[in-house]
Amino acid sequence: MERRMTLKTPLQNGSETITELVFQGPLKGRHMKGLPLALCYDHLLTIGGRMCGQPPSVMEELSGEDLATVLGVVTDFLPAGPRTGQ
Repeated sequence: MERRMTLKTPLQNGSETITELVFQGPLKGRHMKGLPLALCYDHLLTIGGRMCGQPPSVMEELSGEDLATVLGVVTDFLPAGPRTGQ
């Protein structure tokens, strides 16, 4: 499963202009490797970078609007946890 995201604010990485991120799913162990079970914002950004093949230096430069979209995309790939009270 692949999910494409067009950046609202394109990024420059060396001589390359990045206008789109392509997330390769489904979520796999390699995307989660080395991360704790309780994920925070930084971990979701790391997973997003791993899923779309971009280094941290690119992911850290995302605009606020693009960052919010990336976090939503990554969250969509995460498995649902147990229901409250179950």
